Amino acid sequence: MPRFLLCVFTGLLFLTQCSVPLPAQEKQGETSEVAVEKADGEAKPEYVRIRRNDRRLAAALETSVILFGNSKRYPKTTVELIGAIHLGESQYYDKLNSMFSKYDVLLYEAVMPKEAVRRGFRPGVGGGRRSLTDEDQWTEAKIGLQAISVLQLGAKDALGLEFQLAGVDYTSGNFVHADMTQEEFEASMANRGESFSQMLAREMGKAALQQQQVNPFAQSLDLALSLLASDRKYRVRRIAAVELTKANDDDAFAGSDGTSTIITERNTKALEVLNAQLKKGRKRIGVFYGAGHFPDMEKRVLDEFGYERISEEWVTAWELRAPIEK
Repeated sequence: MPRFLLCVFTGLLFLTQCSVPLPAQEKQGETSEVAVEKADGEAKPEYVRIRRNDRRLAAALETSVILFGNSKRYPKTTVELIGAIHLGESQYYDKLNSMFSKYDVLLYEAVMPKEAVRRGFRPGVGGGRRSLTDEDQWTEAKIGLQAISVLQLGAKDALGLEFQLAGVDYTSGNFVHADMTQEEFEASMANRGESFSQMLAREMGKAALQQQQVNPFAQSLDLALSLLASDRKYRVRRIAAVELTKANDDDAFAGSDGTSTIITERNTKALEVLNAQLKKGRKRIGVFYGAGHFPDMEKRVLDEFGYERISEEWVTAWELRAPIEK
């Protein structure tokens, strides 16, 4: 698989984590992430990062947990943005499940049919999710979401990871749905003239442009050797991890106006639910969403809710090296 197709594959796979230029190789089979800075030189916030060991080799892919507080509008409350990637190691989801119990409410993402939300169905294993049947209207949005599920299945095996829907316990009593319904999602895409085929074409265009900025032969050789190596699971993880750090960019899947249903409109819905929970008197709220939503979501938490960024911590989602290499 050419490297630029791997970029598209990974971007669509997680659907909220793209896109900055591909980095140059440090050495065969080892890529480096590039520090992203604003025009004025100030570092942009990170929501997914690659942690390096003392030899400066990629050791782990980590996701952020960002604490916000000191809001005059909502005094004595805190909000934490908990970054998600949709495939991870079982220990990652164990850690998240343990964390989730500390919140008064945990807001979560899941584009589900309106009737499923009304009846209180939860995503995940045994969560009562409705499956598509022959009687359903196969809109492009449904086909696109189904295609992503197929891609995730392939990546799960290639990377040796577990599905978020299998690893996270969505049955906890403090979980609150904070996303568009499937009907709202499809209507928004239709109103905005968006489609999954457009997104695919745009991301392939970005990836092809990025490919021209580095040595295509070296990239393809890097990937081919990774697939043949005895530690191929970790090598392929390191390649995919670089793609996932693109969640720190803030124009993923955006149209010409810089917004999209997949990020902007779903964030609007999530923050409406956040506002409603704060008005109910909830003091400690977690928001568990794809990390690619956070560039936009953090700005709005700061600007619209009056919070300040207090601190951040990091949770290991993937180990990027075999135990013998550490």
